[in-house]
Amino acid sequence: MRQEQEIRHKKFTIGIDVGGTNTDGVLYNTEGKYITSSAKISTNHNDYGYSVETVIRKLLCAALPKDIISLNISTTLSTNALLEGKGAPVALVLIGYDDFPHIKDEILKIVSPSATLSIMGGHNGWGKERAPLDIGALANFAKKHVGEYFAISSLYSPRNPSHEIKAAETIKDIGCAGLTCGHEIAHSKLNSVKRTVTSFLNSSLMQSTKHLIHSVKLCAEKFDLDCPLMFLRSDSSLVSGEWCARFPIETIFSGPAASMRGAAVLDDIDEGAAIVADMGGTSTDIGLIREGRPVFSEEGASIGSYQTMIPSLEIYSAALGGDSLVCVDGKSGALVIGPQRAVPVARGGASCAYTPTDALCTLGLYDGNKEASCIASETLGKQLGLSAAEFASAVRNEVSTRLEALFAKKCSSTGMKKICVGAPAAAYVEKAADIRVPHGSGVASAVGAAASSLSLSCSVAIIHSFFDDLYYAFLPDAKLCAPNVYEITAKSKMRLDVYLRRQSQLMGIEKPHVTITEEREYIGKEQNEKSLAKITITGEAVVQNI
Repeated sequence: MRQEQEIRHKKFTIGIDVGGTNTDGVLYNTEGKYITSSAKISTNHNDYGYSVETVIRKLLCAALPKDIISLNISTTLSTNALLEGKGAPVALVLIGYDDFPHIKDEILKIVSPSATLSIMGGHNGWGKERAPLDIGALANFAKKHVGEYFAISSLYSPRNPSHEIKAAETIKDIGCAGLTCGHEIAHSKLNSVKRTVTSFLNSSLMQSTKHLIHSVKLCAEKFDLDCPLMFLRSDSSLVSGEWCARFPIETIFSGPAASMRGAAVLDDIDEGAAIVADMGGTSTDIGLIREGRPVFSEEGASIGSYQTMIPSLEIYSAALGGDSLVCVDGKSGALVIGPQRAVPVARGGASCAYTPTDALCTLGLYDGNKEASCIASETLGKQLGLSAAEFASAVRNEVSTRLEALFAKKCSSTGMKKICVGAPAAAYVEKAADIRVPHGSGVASAVGAAASSLSLSCSVAIIHSFFDDLYYAFLPDAKLCAPNVYEITAKSKMRLDVYLRRQSQLMGIEKPHVTITEEREYIGKEQNEKSLAKITITGEAVVQNI
């Protein structure tokens, strides 16, 4: 009775990571900042909702639904859809690119729209209209593709989004399943190709993401969870399910981002530097932590052949995991591990093959079909004159050696901590004294999802035009112009604050803490108003979830 009363006064978050091999979940105590319970099951790729439901049911054995303050999900669904080419068809609208055929050709070499419309319109680098938007041609195109997904990219839309906004209004009025505008993705950053490709990919992911969100919502209702449903982005921050449905591309690296966050929580990294490796079934993802915070990629998230504008942690992936295919080279007798993935013999199935997981099972370090794994180890071992146990040990040692080599490759200083997380981590690093495996490492991604916070950031460029001696500010949703630098800076900060608060509400952040900083660039040695070339104003809205 006393234990039940104590549980009722505690507040928890549920973190769930839907991975390629397993779906992990944790019940996280937000007051004591520790894991109350955890769960791990094999992911059902035919029904992600079932995987989430099963994990929630296990976790709620240790808490009451009313004590759950947030249900946080990280997932590889978007990543897998892009890598496997399973996105929905998207009609692409290009505005103002006819005078720049090389840009249009580059875009169409990367993506394959179901239909393409290229029309007059767009702006120049100062946000001035180059040509009127051809609304008639746009409307006719939209009528031919009613109910489909669209992506809209207008020339220099981060400097003036008016043509994209008008095009979106026209298409929505006629009818579409969903659409993405380039300026929504860019957040004031320039790069026509990246912006268009990212918008296209975002729209292609809307259908599958909406299905996932709907399934998770049904799970939450089934267990009477009256709490926010949040999803982890590639920068390890949380957004609402509604925001995720609008911008599913932002979740493409949510799994590795959750691992980095989880490792920092489990190893209590508040400051200093660390290398974190997350070893999963398919790959080992490696990221860096400096001064207690994960390191971001300056280029944006890259997945397969796609380079996007999505903020992401700097993640390096190697094809080394518990489910990597293992075989013996017939000529050299060397062990070959990966890059292909297979279903381990230890887990059975119609198309199973030998993997490092089978080596661990043979050695009694993994709970699976040990008899089948031993037979497979013995069969492959005969090619090298080794017993089943000797061959399994050789595979384990080879994986350990490769893992240590990955750490050595990324280590930039002797003072950096080396942390390894993931279900098989402990079995492969026990001989490496300088690599730490924190308690709870097997569910680090779920911990990262549970312990993440909500945040949004955006930058504004104020450029000094030396031709007319005016200052131009390019905000995500507007353009400002003024002859006085102090006036336009003050207005830009105010407009950015309003924008961040409005977007934060859409993300599920009710009362964000907004901070705004500025950085100035000058031409020449003297730093005064006449030599001022550019001001970058950066705003961040944050709500700490724990």
